[in-house]
Amino acid sequence: MQLIDTHVHLNFPVFQEDLLALRSRWQEAGVVRLVHSCVKPAEFAQIVAIADQFPEVAFAVGLHPLDADLWEPDLGAEILAKAASDPRVVAIGELGLDFFKADNQDWQKQVLHAQLEIAHKLQKPIIVHCRDAAPALREVLIEFFQTHGEVNGVMHCWGGTPEETQWFLDLGFYISLVAL
Repeated sequence: MQLIDTHVHLNFPVFQEDLLALRSRWQEAGVVRLVHSCVKPAEFAQIVAIADQFPEVAFAVGLHPLDADLWEPDLGAEILAKAASDPRVVAIGELGLDFFKADNQDWQKQVLHAQLEIAHKLQKPIIVHCRDAAPALREVLIEFFQTHGEVNGVMHCWGGTPEETQWFLDLGFYISLVAL
């Protein structure tokens, strides 16, 4: 069986000295494609360099909700330009809402909406981070779908309730699980 890992962060410091050995392990496990999620703009160059080194690595560009304070209009333009210009960009994200660690809920919603607009414009799926924010995320997505049209994507490393899981399945999302 061939596997695709839809959410990696190979640029994290813990992996830097071991990337070639790590590649051997993912190949031995049957992983033929990886999607590297972006957390913040400072990672763009690192992620591109990793994708240049390993052709099986595609990537997403976006801004993690815990980094929402970094958002500015120029960043939206940068995400749009990178996503439109590099065919290895297969998604927008990691985007979403995280109410567990942050109290800037309204701002996170605005940043999420801006990235949803980019994904919709480019017809790219989204990689969604959602922690302690499922009702708010559902509300934002339903409003966006009604005013702009649907986007699809994956709820990564999902930990919601069965009812919340069904909400996102009903919206057409995939649910990602962690294999331990």
